[in-house]
Amino acid sequence: MTIRVALFGGSFNPPHTGHAQVVLHLLHAGFDEVWVVPASVHPFGKEMAPFPQRAEMLRLALSDFGPKVRICTVESELPGPSRTIETVEELIRRHPDHHFTLALGDDQVPDLPRWHRIEALSALVPFFFVGRGPWTPGEAAVRIPDYSSSEIRRRFAEGQDAGAFLHRRVHDFILAAQLYGASPGRSQPAPPRTAIVGLGRVGGSLLTTLCAAGAAPLWCADPDPERLADARQRHVAAYDDWMLAYEAAPEVDFLLFCTPDSWRPEVRPGFWTTSPLCLHTGGMHRPAEVFAHLGIPPERLGILHPARAVPSSCTSLSGSLFSVTGSASFLKRILPLLDRLQATTVPVAEEDRMAFHAVCALAANGSQVLEQAAEDLFLRLGIKPAVSRDLVRRLVSDSLEAWWLLGRAGFTGPWVRRDEMTAHLHEKELTRMEPGVAIIYSDLKSEAGRWLVPDAQTDPKPGPGDGNLPEKP
Repeated sequence: MTIRVALFGGSFNPPHTGHAQVVLHLLHAGFDEVWVVPASVHPFGKEMAPFPQRAEMLRLALSDFGPKVRICTVESELPGPSRTIETVEELIRRHPDHHFTLALGDDQVPDLPRWHRIEALSALVPFFFVGRGPWTPGEAAVRIPDYSSSEIRRRFAEGQDAGAFLHRRVHDFILAAQLYGASPGRSQPAPPRTAIVGLGRVGGSLLTTLCAAGAAPLWCADPDPERLADARQRHVAAYDDWMLAYEAAPEVDFLLFCTPDSWRPEVRPGFWTTSPLCLHTGGMHRPAEVFAHLGIPPERLGILHPARAVPSSCTSLSGSLFSVTGSASFLKRILPLLDRLQATTVPVAEEDRMAFHAVCALAANGSQVLEQAAEDLFLRLGIKPAVSRDLVRRLVSDSLEAWWLLGRAGFTGPWVRRDEMTAHLHEKELTRMEPGVAIIYSDLKSEAGRWLVPDAQTDPKPGPGDGNLPEKP
């Protein structure tokens, strides 16, 4: 039986995650095998890392693909500079039962007429073009992110972080071998390898924050084309299928599911080739419940929930407070990710997740209802919109500052003064304007009264509003 082989050549100096994604797409395009062919001597004399080290980096980068992907070192056995036609002729001679196709970058098309014996090469094997950008199944070309080996080399030479573009094993190999001017003491630690599933407000904000922190995710996945386009503008690989993305680049440390609380991801048996930590950013459910169908050990599952409002997909979450749920080993393992986010955390037990989420909603969303109601009523009183909104902002800001500094002692208003007459007049006016708001006011007054029952030592002196009380007979 004829074996269909895609030949993927290059200098691979060094091999990066974009190369791994090309290999995956070639496999998905229907080739039986992919042979990755590193150049031995560059035809134009460009300096490269030694051939054995580049071949070893390729092995480290692609070993997760299994036997269908081979590192072909034939060019190290041929004399002189590496020329594609000579490599292909030698492989056909050695493997007459194989049908070879040459995978080329579409950016090489303008230079093809200048290639050595290009007419003979094109008659010998078909070409399969590899482009940069989104890939659509069924196309005659695959697409990869616009990664640059020269940029990676520059980063190592200047002691900058290049881990976001490399397989972890390749990154560590470069540091250990001190390639490209790198050294373990000079280069920064590799950032956590993350991937994001779902690019809504939380997922998009995590993408924004991690990119700003120099720890861009390895890939993102979302069915929305506009969200994917935004990720690609940040030079992050983007897919509409998270399982396809994982198959392309499985070497992730943290797999962040920024998806609705009700969504339950599922995978087929044997899907996982690595063991990422899986985190859900929803706040309501237990990790084992959210990830029940993933087949991941419980100690690698957890919750990382931003305990704050996230108004848009471009919100910076740097320095935010996150509630976290997971085993002790899980909480220890996510420290590198938390460091990049500069996050403050509050541990929440599994059985308390829903209660914690409810209290967060009370504190944040509940106050927003009151603020919006107040703004609407100011508008009905004829106050201009900009002034109404600023008035609410100032009132809320000042009252929160007082509460932050003094706790319950910072409460103000007629409820604290036990000024029942003023409170009664408030309710009367609110009932006239908006009866539903008056009911909320009454309930809040009752709740405040429960907290602020005075005793003989703390009974406040009469406030200015007490003058509204009728005199005792």
